[in-house]
Amino acid sequence: MKKYERLFRKFGRKYQKDSYIFREGDSGREMYYIISGRVRVEKETGRIKKVLAELESGDYFGEMAPIIDTPRTASAITIEDSSIAVIDGDTFCNLLVESRGVSLLLLREFSFRLKRSNESIERLARSRLKLIAILYLINKWPLKSDQDPGLELANHVGKELIEIREILEELENEGILVLKDGKISQFNKEKAFNILHQEATS
Repeated sequence: MKKYERLFRKFGRKYQKDSYIFREGDSGREMYYIISGRVRVEKETGRIKKVLAELESGDYFGEMAPIIDTPRTASAITIEDSSIAVIDGDTFCNLLVESRGVSLLLLREFSFRLKRSNESIERLARSRLKLIAILYLINKWPLKSDQDPGLELANHVGKELIEIREILEELENEGILVLKDGKISQFNKEKAFNILHQEATS
């Protein structure tokens, strides 16, 4: 508790609920540590706002700006009244140089966040591939007897045939199609449209 009191006296600021700490695209060289309260980090994609994280006491954010001097890639908004330590870039960089413990802590955190980002990118890529396959089948169904949808999709999206086969098997597990001897024998358009609707509204 005393540590937080010292931290607040030196760096602390109070933010009321629903206050923007910074907005996507803003410049700035500060990082932030939540002493109390909660913060939502969100990013705009077109007209849609996507929540990237909800943070609470003990979490920090905005640490990339003082390190690489880059504009904010997302917005940070308080979910409730919050006390937050605002640490300027010079203080933060000095802390990294002077404290091996802080440097190692941040290195572990960056590695974890990078791994989480990579996993998220892989999920998005796989979801995109699934949607392309569904759109292809909606457009091409019923298939001609000599058509190989796996090969056509692989050529179209520049992926390996084995990866396309995995996507088709995933669609079969979801009841969208039926595979027989490597070919699609049935295709459920209603379920396919439901998947498209879910993705459009998620």
